[in-house]
Amino acid sequence: MTAAFLGLNILHDTSAAIVVDGELICAVEEERFNRDRHTAAFPNAAIDYCLEQAAVRREDVLGVGLTFDYEKFKDNANPFDQNLIDHDDLRADSLDVIRDLNTQTWQEAKDQLERNGLSHARHFRHHLTHAACGYYLSGFTEANVLVMDGRGEEESTSLWSASGTKIDHLESYPVADSLGHLYTYITSLCGLYRRSGRQEKAGHLGAIGNEGKTMGLSGYGSGRIDFDQVVTYASGRYHVNRERLRELDVYKVAQGQPDENSRELAYGVQKKLEEVYNFLAERLESLTGYQQLVLAGGVALNCNANGVLAASPIVDKLFIPPAAHDAGAAVGAAFLQWVEHSGQAPKVPADQIYLGEAIDKAEVAKAVAASGVSRVAKVEDPAAVAAAALADGLVVGWCQGRMEFGPRALGNRSILADPRDPRMPDKINMHVKFRESWRPFAPSVLADRNAEWFEPAIESPYMLIALNVRPDRRESVPAITHVDGTARVQTVTEEANPLYHRLIDCFAGLTGVPMVLNTSLNVRGEPIARTPEDAIRCFTESGLDVLLIDDTVMWKDNVSLDITVRHSGSTDT
Repeated sequence: MTAAFLGLNILHDTSAAIVVDGELICAVEEERFNRDRHTAAFPNAAIDYCLEQAAVRREDVLGVGLTFDYEKFKDNANPFDQNLIDHDDLRADSLDVIRDLNTQTWQEAKDQLERNGLSHARHFRHHLTHAACGYYLSGFTEANVLVMDGRGEEESTSLWSASGTKIDHLESYPVADSLGHLYTYITSLCGLYRRSGRQEKAGHLGAIGNEGKTMGLSGYGSGRIDFDQVVTYASGRYHVNRERLRELDVYKVAQGQPDENSRELAYGVQKKLEEVYNFLAERLESLTGYQQLVLAGGVALNCNANGVLAASPIVDKLFIPPAAHDAGAAVGAAFLQWVEHSGQAPKVPADQIYLGEAIDKAEVAKAVAASGVSRVAKVEDPAAVAAAALADGLVVGWCQGRMEFGPRALGNRSILADPRDPRMPDKINMHVKFRESWRPFAPSVLADRNAEWFEPAIESPYMLIALNVRPDRRESVPAITHVDGTARVQTVTEEANPLYHRLIDCFAGLTGVPMVLNTSLNVRGEPIARTPEDAIRCFTESGLDVLLIDDTVMWKDNVSLDITVRHSGSTDT
């Protein structure tokens, strides 16, 4: 009999994942369906899609696992990030305020499950689901696991030792010492915090900030603002001093108006986070002797800190799951049920990225016909057409194959551009993405040529590690080189994504540069595109020049495009 298990995340970034006989079949975020970024809506569409892909009926699912133990929220005096930002934790009745909000979270989760016939679902410890997602996907047979996020039920950072199928808890830090909340607080002071993903009746569920903006802004600082008293160390542990953190309130700016002090705040918190990363990695190594490390939790999306840790001599191998945030914890909840059921480790999927909806040719034709776009054609070689357009300075939307799972577009739902053109960041930020001018862009590079352009030459298939652009190469690729000389690299192999690898290889044949600029196929505030309709809407409502969906290309009236070009990549013979 087939053993199918669902994992669900229902707080924010709601998602579903399904594991059948130990194999991860599908994982997808609800936001891709309802178009509400970081949504708190119950993941019904995501569940239906997972079941469809696995060819499993709801009644045949052996178990449903949740990524939180919601019962533990009641009477919990630990604040969420918005309590900290709103200064609720400083009020005389702060504990009552926090407990009321936590009880509200518990009740909303309970109501959602009852409305959807899932009141029988298992409640797993939040950090354990993160640890399970990372460890079981890593392929390691033994490893240290470090989970860092805003908060779980009662913890914000946790250390684990994993071996075989077992994941053993070692140490935890309370929510008061949350690295995620620390980063969120600084994001608020910088005028970059914005709650998003709230449904009208979602209440306390779904608050999420813009910490990634703070990471980008950190490259512009110099270290003028000292964080040494904000995070301190004693007895083999770190501590976040909230009183000293409050002293930084003097630098607070209005929403959307970061200034010079904001740049210094961002720099200071980023460097302190990197320092704590190393401290925790050393602590784990001292406890277990393992030098294989898994990172998970929302803080593990911090590419700059990941890059520092990846280069550390105490870390032999580093793994970060592509969906390290809460959406990915659904995978961990499904894995945990399989391990309990079978006593066996899950199968390590060869493809951990492209787990979502595939492009359907009939849907492409329907969407194109309804779009009203006049310049449309079929092409024999989409990769070659895209590469030639990029080499000519055009900005290309690229919508192919199965959608990525997680917050990064990794070559199937991407906006692409020429990394050689110094004007590209401004062009894309201002006229395509409609976002802040200082936001950096990532390169997708042919994996076997990574060492020629970046150092250290670390494999980074999920765009989760910032590497240094080699000093002698920075002038050649200014569009992907951040102000601090780094880039958030995605290494691309032919095995992982043949078509995207082909596109980059063709671009290398035309330009000598084995990479393209890659950002997600969406505009500010929108989730990454899922369907042809989503991709076309992004094309028509933004400054995209060209859009390729499967073998269909469309282009703007003022764009000159050669649709007859064929592939002649750098590795062709």
